[in-house]
Amino acid sequence: MTTIIVDNNSEQAQSFIEYARTLPFVRFIETSPVKPSADIDLAAAECNATTLDAFFNELDNRIKNRFRNV
Repeated sequence: MTTIIVDNNSEQAQSFIEYARTLPFVRFIETSPVKPSADIDLAAAECNATTLDAFFNELDNRIKNRFRNV
């Protein structure tokens, strides 16, 4: 199981959530924020999750590296 914490205050985050809801293997557990959004990186680290920014940065890097070697 992988946990992703999404600070859903951006349009990009909302689009990601809408897409993820369509996937049959994704389960959502929504909670109200316990910590201020400034602490989202700390909260992600505490539960071994990744932030949406980190997820997309890693995805972008993998795509760039994949097509760099073609």
